[in-house]
Amino acid sequence: MTSINPEAACIAEIVALHALFESWLGAPGSGNFARFENAFADGFQMVMPNGRCLDRASVLDFLRQSRGGRGEGFRIAIEEAHALHHSAPFMLMHYIERQWLGGQETARRASAVFRMEVTGPCWLFVQETWITPPA
Repeated sequence: MTSINPEAACIAEIVALHALFESWLGAPGSGNFARFENAFADGFQMVMPNGRCLDRASVLDFLRQSRGGRGEGFRIAIEEAHALHHSAPFMLMHYIERQWLGGQETARRASAVFRMEVTGPCWLFVQETWITPPA
């Protein structure tokens, strides 16, 4: 992976995985579930915007159970993705995630830690904070 820009690879991964979230969670719920399993490291952890901590198994269980659950019109956009720190093989990234569902928009800031691997960036940790919480 030395010939690839790590920041660009992480931005591409953030955008691609969120595109899968959108198609998986929206109607009719399409995509390859194995992509989620391959994206998250064995010790992956996530802190939701409400402060709830989830491990890899909990995130994967949520995704398994929520296929198509957000319905038609569910959208996700990623903005302002950039690196905050790089210390090989790790990248600390920041981005804003906007979601639209049923006429409501929410937004959250996210920081994510990746480990750069031969196959691409691997998600280790995500921390989300509300910018615009649900009403």
